Order: sequence, then structure tokens, then C-alpha cells
Amino acid sequence: MTTSTLQRAMPTELQVLVWSGQLRKTTFYEYSAIRLLSNAVCCVRNAKNRDFSAMGRFFMANEGIHSLCLGVLYLHGLLPTGLVGHRSMTMQVGCEQMHLPHALRDQILYANTHRELISYGSTEPVEEDEASHLTVLGDAAITQARYVFPDWFM
Repeated sequence: MTTSTLQRAMPTELQVLVWSGQLRKTTFYEYSAIRLLSNAVCCVRNAKNRDFSAMGRFFMANEGIHSLCLGVLYLHGLLPTGLVGHRSMTMQVGCEQMHLPHALRDQILYANTHRELISYGSTEPVEEDEASHLTVLGDAAITQARYVFPDWFM
């Protein structure tokens, strides 16, 4: 029984991910859903601040998109189990649940792969245009989430 108007029913594609052990059911708290959305909006907004380095802005925008996608899963009463690749899976499934165009989803996943390479030792730089583009993608994802889950934004 749901005590919140925010929690969504679990679609079949998410049930399959629970069955496969990639997602797990969790207790839903409205406050936690709102906190994940707030984190997403704040991170993407902060990524626009040119006082930070391109790499810092890139990481903030990526973290914002991840928080948004995690929130989308959480709206269905789910969280990742922490298996290898859970961050990418969270972002992919979150984008799909928001009905983002495939081109935007693929760009977000590519940026996340770049973030993982940097996090695990690559010396590959982040260019200013990459940080700016990821911020634009973050804004697009938030706008789409507002369309698909309007009551989450109230």
C-alpha cells in the first residue's frame, strides 16, 4: 500500500531488473524522493558556475544527472543493488523511464563513461565545451522529468 502520491507503479521492464538482481525494492519516503530531485537540480545549476574548472563542472553536471536518474528509479520504489556497472545502468534506465530521446541518452551515457575513465586514473582532460554540453543535457533531462513526473516538482 502506498501512502504517497509520488510513488509510481513498477513497470514490467523494472520488474525484470529486480528479478535479475540489478535493482532492489526499497521502502519509499517522499522526503527522499524530493531530496534526490533537489540534489539533481542543485548540481546541474552549480555546474553552470564558471568559477569552477571545466572538470569540476563536468563532474557536478554528471552527478546531477545521476541523482535525477536515481530519483526516477526511487519513484518506483527501487534502488540499484551495487553490482558492477550500476551507475551506468541507473542512468540508462532512468533516461528510458523519462522517455528521453535516444540521442540524448547516448550522450549522457558517453559522458558518464568519460567520468568513469577520469575517476579511475585516466589523465584525459575535460574541455570547456564538454562541461557546457553536459550541463545542457542535464537541463534537458530535468525538463523531461518535469514533463513525465510533474507532481515530483510541486
